[in-house]
Amino acid sequence: MGKKGLKYEVFSYLKKNNIDVNQNKIKEIYEFSLADAFSGRNEDTVKRAISEYRAYLTQGALTNNSIPDVKIKKKKAVRQGKSGVGKTMVYDIETSLVKIEHWGTGKTYINHTQLTDGIEGQTRIISIAWKYVGEDKVYALTWKDGCDKKMMTEFMVYYNQCDMVIGQNNNSFDNKLVATRAAYHGLPLNRFVKSFDIYRKVKTVFKLQSYSMAYMAKYFGLTLKQSHEGIRMWKMIQYGTPAQKKEYLQKMVDYNIGDIVTTEELYMKLRPYLGTISHEGVKKGLPRWSCPVTGATDVFWVNTIYTEAGTVQRILLCKSSGHQFKVNNRVYRDFIEKDSAIYSGN
Repeated sequence: MGKKGLKYEVFSYLKKNNIDVNQNKIKEIYEFSLADAFSGRNEDTVKRAISEYRAYLTQGALTNNSIPDVKIKKKKAVRQGKSGVGKTMVYDIETSLVKIEHWGTGKTYINHTQLTDGIEGQTRIISIAWKYVGEDKVYALTWKDGCDKKMMTEFMVYYNQCDMVIGQNNNSFDNKLVATRAAYHGLPLNRFVKSFDIYRKVKTVFKLQSYSMAYMAKYFGLTLKQSHEGIRMWKMIQYGTPAQKKEYLQKMVDYNIGDIVTTEELYMKLRPYLGTISHEGVKKGLPRWSCPVTGATDVFWVNTIYTEAGTVQRILLCKSSGHQFKVNNRVYRDFIEKDSAIYSGN
């Protein structure tokens, strides 16, 4: 890579990201921003670029008059949400009514030929609310004049960055609708985002009178799911006057956000009983015997089990999260070799 090309790319990066800088500040910028400038490259290319640029800096070439001053005012960020890279997202969507054409009431089979032509015959997403586990801020987006493209374009940035998403019946509903609308609008979809469906997990472990979020929130003493006016809210949002649309869209956002709060509380309450599908410890660079749900290392041995095939498995328990998990003998040996003063209970 030539020096001129690399210098051009760095300044292009600065300009693209609206960073106010001149030639006297380029070394400072390099110290913390160069890796981001090459985030789209593979690791070897980034390392080579950094190495070449270091050599370029030491030659003093950056202080000559050939380097332009870049004076760009910072613009207000378009996106409202923080980066979701490597995080666990709790999210919920609210969808539109669909118009159909049919002959009357009663038990009637409706097929796709009876859907109203155009967007009124499509299931669209009216609002999306989400937050990241362990963080306080809740984010929300809404459609604009019945079109969900702009909202989906922004939301997919955060969704695609996440390591895992959590929801209530999201495997059967939310995830599929998000994928459907992303495909409709030609937006990228990360198919490898893991999904934790509270509804499905609870049904495999507990026997409850109902598996609705409203019932489970009441049963486990959590923040109660908010109520709303029923189908009237949807009718006002889609077919009301401009004032009614604005009023009821805000009501839907409030309801949507309330669902997020309850969903996260339910997840945190039941997490020790439901297991997990990811490993936070390994994601943070910690050993495999660290807690899969939090990454904590305050774990201890509680039992040993033997499978029919004769495999030995060790059960560990995390003190801080209450989560039990299995490890194989090799991982267990790594665990017991650690300082017993820290990892007590072996």
